[in-house]
Amino acid sequence: MTAMTSFTDRHNRTYKTYQQKTQVTCGPACCLIMWANVYHADPIADEGGVIGLSKAYPKPWNASTGAEINNLSGVLRSMAVPNQVETYSATGDLRAALHQRVHYGKPALAFAEWEVDAAVVGHFVVVGYADARADQWTILDPMNGPQETTGIPAYYPITDDADPPVLRFTGAVAFVI
Repeated sequence: MTAMTSFTDRHNRTYKTYQQKTQVTCGPACCLIMWANVYHADPIADEGGVIGLSKAYPKPWNASTGAEINNLSGVLRSMAVPNQVETYSATGDLRAALHQRVHYGKPALAFAEWEVDAAVVGHFVVVGYADARADQWTILDPMNGPQETTGIPAYYPITDDADPPVLRFTGAVAFVI
């Protein structure tokens, strides 16, 4: 069983979250976070189990490039988390979709990118709360910990780094259905 930690946001909603084990396991970690917040329990699986499930779908997780959202969508379905991947090219459409479809017990897996040494690096997070009108978002980030933020599609995680990353959501999202 994967031990999750609890986080209560300013909206008094409690989420289960998890810290990824390596630099490239954000995708598998997010699958565990998604499952835990859909079923309100600690998952029996661990990152290794999620990685194993990933091999049954196209473009499986690998130690060099990590995961791909359509692959993780298949993994989530095999973990009994029905979901649908959608991609939004317009910021307003992404914000509206998150606002309409993210609810307590129905988080969304989202893909973001940032630039590191002139290379683009991808990162998965889970959106647990989405209020586009108030511009308030709860992000369950397996690398940086849970965050409450504004300004989506840009995401500025609070970290101990001297030069923290600025992530930009790509518009690729897996919604629980």
